[in-house]
Amino acid sequence: MYAELHARSAFSFLEGASVPEELAGACAEHGMTAMAVLDRDGVYGAPRFYLAAKRISVRAHIGAEVTSASGWRYPLLVTSREGYQNLCRLITRMKLRARKGEGHIECEELAAMHSGLICLTGGEEGPLAAALEKGGVAQGMHCVQELCELVGDENVYVELQRHHCREEEARNQAAVEIARKCSLPLLATNGVCHAVPQGRELLDVFTCIRHHRVLATAGHLLSRNCERHVKPPGEMQRLFADLPEAIVNTQVLSSRLQFTLNDLGYEFPKYPVPEGSSQMQFLRERTQEGMVAR
Repeated sequence: MYAELHARSAFSFLEGASVPEELAGACAEHGMTAMAVLDRDGVYGAPRFYLAAKRISVRAHIGAEVTSASGWRYPLLVTSREGYQNLCRLITRMKLRARKGEGHIECEELAAMHSGLICLTGGEEGPLAAALEKGGVAQGMHCVQELCELVGDENVYVELQRHHCREEEARNQAAVEIARKCSLPLLATNGVCHAVPQGRELLDVFTCIRHHRVLATAGHLLSRNCERHVKPPGEMQRLFADLPEAIVNTQVLSSRLQFTLNDLGYEFPKYPVPEGSSQMQFLRERTQEGMVAR
C-alpha cells in the first residue's frame, strides 16, 4: 500500500490546478488511506483538505514547504500539536518581516522550533536538489548532514520523485547514495500539482497568470509533462520497483503523523461582559443593536 505524502496543493500563489477537495477525492478513488498536502509558506488549504478528507475516511496529514534564506524550500510535515504550533510560528515569523509573497526562515529558527516536525529533503525545489546542483554528491552529503543536525536524524527522510525527467533521475541516484551513507530512510513521494492528468492544462494557465505571460511565451515555466497528478498505489509501486523500501516507508512515516486539525483544541479568548450576562447573550445584544442601526 502507498500513502501519498507530498501532494503540493499550492493552494496559494495559483500554482496548483486542483483544490484540496479534488486531491482528497483522487486519493480515495485510488484506494489510498492517507495524503499529505504541503502548501507553500502557509497552511492555506489545510482546513478544506482536512474536512474533505474526513468525509471520505482519508487521513489528512498537514505540512508546508517553507522557504529558506537560500531560496529553496524545507518540506515539513507535522507529527503533533506542538509540531503544528512550531510550523505556524515559523511561518508567522517569516511573514512578519517581509512583504506579501516574500520572506524566509533562518536555519537557526528551524533548529529552535523543530519539535514535532519531520523534514524531507525535497524535490526539485528542495535543499538536496540545490546542494547537488551546486556541488554534487559531496555538497549533497553536507546538506543532508546539516538537516540532521537541525531536526535530528530520526526526523529526516530522503525524498525521491519520478516524473520521467532525466535530471530528476540523476538526482535520485545521488540521493540514494547519500541515504545509504547516512543510514537515512528513502521516501517515495509524488510532487502533485493537479488531481488528474488533464489538470496540467489548467495548471499551465495559472502559471501564466502568476508570471504575467501567455502560453505561447511561457516556455520552461510550464510543466514538462502531465506526470504531476495523483497516481494509484500500483503505478507508484511500478515506478519504484527497484526501491521497494521507499514505498514501504510512506506507510511508516504516515503512522508517525498522528496530528489532525481536530487536535487543535482551540478556545476562543474570554471577552469581558457585564455581570450576569453570558458571552453569547452579550454578542446577540450587540448584533441586534448593530442590525437596527444599519
